[in-house]
Amino acid sequence: MGKPVIITADSSADLPAALRAELGIHFIPLLINLEGKFYKDCVDLFPKDIYTAYKERGVIPKTAAPSIGEYKAFFETWTSQGCAVVHLSLSHQLSSVNHVAQLAAAECEDVHVVDTMNFCVASGMLCVLAAKLREQGLPAEEIARELCRIRSKVMAYYIPDNLVFVSKGGRCSALTAFGANLLKLRPMVTVNGNNGDLNIGKKYRGSLATVQENFLRDAIEASRDKMDLSLAFVVHTPDMTPEQYEPLEALARELLPDVQHWVTSDMGCVIVSHVGNECFAFIAIEKD
Repeated sequence: MGKPVIITADSSADLPAALRAELGIHFIPLLINLEGKFYKDCVDLFPKDIYTAYKERGVIPKTAAPSIGEYKAFFETWTSQGCAVVHLSLSHQLSSVNHVAQLAAAECEDVHVVDTMNFCVASGMLCVLAAKLREQGLPAEEIARELCRIRSKVMAYYIPDNLVFVSKGGRCSALTAFGANLLKLRPMVTVNGNNGDLNIGKKYRGSLATVQENFLRDAIEASRDKMDLSLAFVVHTPDMTPEQYEPLEALARELLPDVQHWVTSDMGCVIVSHVGNECFAFIAIEKD
């Protein structure tokens, strides 16, 4: 019999705690640099603190990876017990996190790091699939190989309220952000699962509620015929009120009545640091 397999990820994957507990998925918190002090994502800093710093002082945080030593200690929590680890990381295009995790894994026995080429619950989707592959009895190396094969099938669509946080974090050009904000346009943001590139897609004009509804309809229409109906996510930044996100969740269920399992989730500090406020997302995966 092979080694027991532990599924881990960094906290940017934003899976709800209850789902992580149910599936046995373990997170290592990433770091948030806010005004020169480092905090652990959703451990000793929360999105409301980021919003307060921006509203009151115009401060936008930066994100950072734990050290190689911290990653190594995290992995050895399980490898020291004779387990193998499959670790899913934030895209290398967005952070140094993957590189640091790879360096730490090289100093451990039987740790397999997978670059999700994505972020937020798009990475979380792969965590869920990793847990399912483990249930099928696959060893760690095969799980990692399969995740690399299917990561490009994840379909993730985001609609930020604006591109201020994105542009200041260096994820798109300041000119694009300025143009979108000047014209009161809100862009659809997608991720290329083959290489991790962020893409700015269709731009929407109108009230935020109207924009988010139209965005969701477009995202679902683009996904409907090719998506795996066993699981889909709707995700939002925690500043959105129930009056804002509950109608969107209801619309998603109405448009996709055959989805077997819906997961709703808040975005954590890492993602909020890059997308800002009132961001909504729809995430699914293509049929294999």
